Amino acid sequence: MARKRQPYWHTIGTPTTLVLYRTVDKWRYTIYFTDPSGIADGALNDPAPTSEPDPAQTACRQKAEELTHRRLEVSWREADQPDWWTGAVASAGPRPPA
Repeated sequence: MARKRQPYWHTIGTPTTLVLYRTVDKWRYTIYFTDPSGIADGALNDPAPTSEPDPAQTACRQKAEELTHRRLEVSWREADQPDWWTGAVASAGPRPPA
């Protein structure tokens, strides 16, 4: 009997930290996971890089929620470098059933 394959979001860990930074042409992000550990990164198509950080932070959180299929509460703070923000995941909702 063949074993049923798990959805991908059951194989990635819980997000712990989101990093958001502005480049000349896009907002970019990195998401750090634990249990199992891993990293996802990429660029946001919206908002424009000239926008304020709030819409980009929301888009970054939504991207992490989309990847994990979990509702996240994120607390953002400005990082040491200009145009960089770090989001600490305060809570992650339960994983949906497979």
